[in-house]
Amino acid sequence: PLSVAEWTKEFLPSRETPIKLDPDALPDSHDALAFEDYITRSGVCATVFPRATLGVHGKDHTTNTFLSADFSILSKNFVFDHDSRVVRDELLGCTLAFGDIVPEKYDPCPFADGKPDTEDAAYTRGRLGAIMRAVAVNSHRTFCFAFVVMPEFARLLRFDHAGIVYTELFPWRTSGDLLHFLKAFDCMSPAQRGCDTSVSAIAADSEEAVQAKEILAGSDALPDDVPKTSVIPSGHDGMLFLINVYDDEQQTYHRVVVHRPIHSVEFYVGRSMLGFYGVDLDEKIVVYVKDAWRIASPTAAPEAATYRRLNGHHVPYLPGFYFGGDVPEESAAPHASSGSPATPVHSSCSERFLKDREARLLRSPGINNGLHAHVHHRLLFKKIGRPLKSFGSTLQLCTSLMHGLQSHGAAYEIARILHRDISGGNILIDKNGDGMLIDWDMCVWLENKEEVEKVDQKIGTWAFISAALLTSHETRPHLLRDDLESFVHILFYHVFRYRPTAPAGSSKQKQIYASMKRVFDTAFYTGGDMRGGHDKACYLYDALHFESSLLRECVRPEPLRRLMTTARNVFSPLYVPKPYVEEEDEDLSDELEKLEDWQKEHDKALGRLETPEYFISVFRKWTQEYDRQRYQWASGDGAVDQYHRPDPDPITPSHSGHSHKRSIDAVEDEPQPAVKARRGASHTSAGQSSRASVRLR
Repeated sequence: PLSVAEWTKEFLPSRETPIKLDPDALPDSHDALAFEDYITRSGVCATVFPRATLGVHGKDHTTNTFLSADFSILSKNFVFDHDSRVVRDELLGCTLAFGDIVPEKYDPCPFADGKPDTEDAAYTRGRLGAIMRAVAVNSHRTFCFAFVVMPEFARLLRFDHAGIVYTELFPWRTSGDLLHFLKAFDCMSPAQRGCDTSVSAIAADSEEAVQAKEILAGSDALPDDVPKTSVIPSGHDGMLFLINVYDDEQQTYHRVVVHRPIHSVEFYVGRSMLGFYGVDLDEKIVVYVKDAWRIASPTAAPEAATYRRLNGHHVPYLPGFYFGGDVPEESAAPHASSGSPATPVHSSCSERFLKDREARLLRSPGINNGLHAHVHHRLLFKKIGRPLKSFGSTLQLCTSLMHGLQSHGAAYEIARILHRDISGGNILIDKNGDGMLIDWDMCVWLENKEEVEKVDQKIGTWAFISAALLTSHETRPHLLRDDLESFVHILFYHVFRYRPTAPAGSSKQKQIYASMKRVFDTAFYTGGDMRGGHDKACYLYDALHFESSLLRECVRPEPLRRLMTTARNVFSPLYVPKPYVEEEDEDLSDELEKLEDWQKEHDKALGRLETPEYFISVFRKWTQEYDRQRYQWASGDGAVDQYHRPDPDPITPSHSGHSHKRSIDAVEDEPQPAVKARRGASHTSAGQSSRASVRLR
């Protein structure tokens, strides 16, 4: 933690003399309404509206859930009506800062004062993190201030994508520091409050909105199952948003009109990717907008630069990136143009306050400490896709995976880029039914030897990371074969998750469900490192889970079963246990012969996986070159989720340029929570509670 004086010096532009308290004005009770009355009567907020919001739940439009802080600093003076749809719809988007009013035992940071961490403290951290995420995905933020008020003490907090910087406890009833913060906040500009000034609200009948609606009406860019109302709702008379997107190669801006995000991730700290359908007024097309906070690392290329390189080498089955880059701090003009690089850019600063790293990492095993600076990065794509899990037939599923493999292979062989995050969320199906491989932000350029040779990194989506990387039995870098193996896991996952391979409620279905949990979700800590993968390795060599007899019984059509079996067999020799030779035996001939056979098969498999061609040929054989007289694919065997009932008010289908990233993010719906592993960071177990959603400084 920082002292209040240090925190104030770092984050508050105002250098006013601290406010003197009127002891008679202090609230007698410790609740949000009394606190609202106290702050209102103090007169420190003249341009913003301090309100008790505990009983008025704002709608998170990305999840269709409702929540709000105990206390909020609002940009709009609502007349609170618990039954008002306007209040519920707009509350989170109008929240500029927020606070929780809690008992002393709910202090989120007891460890800062040498006290043990508690479940009550973890609950407060989880609640603060959930509110921060809800505010961020329903507005446009670069950072956000918050506070926690206890009966006698308080803390000030500042969230950004690297973590949270918080103060020591201070006696708010006697110090005046809390009122000073609120007075300084009242005097801040929108950018100083953490508002993204590259985005501006526009009326539904504004010139830009009318133009966007005309472009949308004439567009055929959307897949059949993505309605145009998901871009701009029909008859919408509320606010839309105009985003100024900067291209750091062309050094110009495009204006893009959006409504609300149609995709978001689970946590604010980290990449916190948002996805929008939008209308590019300058290109006059409907596009997908990816808004994320990339890791600012000298060994990691920005995703825009990676897409330019892929496009330059004509890598196929990509989402059509054409414009974007880091977001400049000064990009608020309605139609800006530039002939020089725009600097500085939106970036985090919490990482600067992480001192004595090892001590902080050891302080509390339940807290995942972020160690990376993040930079705001925004990309535009011409292709809009739907998720792989919406495949119209198993042939389309497998063909889309083959297209992903072909894109991945060309990137590796020609552009010299290894993707490193092959997952079910990163392969989409475009409007023509073709697959496309997206989310290249965790890739590595192969000339970058420092990053290529890093060992023991679990990069990617936990459910689909290779068994070898998860078990950590060998210390080695992330290799081509790890990415190729991920395609096998995607295939098995999607077949058993989205096809009725066993009667509903049957013992066989329960067996499959249990195997899915074991194979795709198992994670545990050992020696400070999160591991798993044993069950993955077992199913790959047909020893346990999804065994061949089950595939023969449950998987149809026959070409699908053959492809699943053949694809798994490519990797099976890498996971078959090495025969043990007992040197004390008199006759070792049989054991040595088994060992020799094992070594031959192991080396043969490694050789096949040194390049992508052989594995691609496996998919090509069973999707294009199979014997059509002998084998037939079905035409109506599309995706039907076997383990999750659809929500009554479903979120809009997915899109190009997205995946769930790098913090503890659920990459798919139930049955399994999954982990997105961060490059070079500490990891937290799959499915853990919100305790780890907040990284505290």
